[in-house]
Amino acid sequence: MKKYIITALGFILLLTSCISEKTVTRKYYTLELSQEGTVMATGTTGIIPGKCEIAKVNVNPLYERTQIVNRGKSHEITFYMYHQWAVRPADAIRVMVGDYMQNKKLFESVSSRYSRTIPDYRLETSVKDLELVEMNNSFSAHVNLEFELVLNINDSVMVKHKADRTEPLERKNMNLFASKVSIIFFEELEALADLINKKDLIDESER
Repeated sequence: MKKYIITALGFILLLTSCISEKTVTRKYYTLELSQEGTVMATGTTGIIPGKCEIAKVNVNPLYERTQIVNRGKSHEITFYMYHQWAVRPADAIRVMVGDYMQNKKLFESVSSRYSRTIPDYRLETSVKDLELVEMNNSFSAHVNLEFELVLNINDSVMVKHKADRTEPLERKNMNLFASKVSIIFFEELEALADLINKKDLIDESER
């Protein structure tokens, strides 16, 4: 009897060892401006009078989760178990947008916190798609976003910018994917800043 017990225990230990060896470590990825992007975002001509609030980011509920989304077919998606965002996309993108606007110095002040006074402007961000596209042995980062700069005094949209981009990746690598997504946001923020600069908001704010 003891012989069978010892054999069973040995088998259980061996099985446990095999399972532990196959355990996959979860990896977490960040969305953030690169050091180069932060430097490039400075040096805008002129400062728009007033305060701009970075509003909470509206992300499609499908993508507002820690699991990264993989689209393998037009109507089929899967969620990675071991590859996840370090911070939920809505929070990470809001920080990224706020950092960009602080560095760009478009407005006298920029804030993402509530205050007793109503800010002159608010910048709203919406994200419809945020996914790794994997089709026909090719890999791409897909981001579909929209920015709206709103004048709070009458809720009028002063500047709107939309982008729906699918950018190829050299290979299937989640770090490359997170980096490409960050670059897309930076480039589209640059496009937004260019539109804001072309709009004569200084005169608008004084009316």
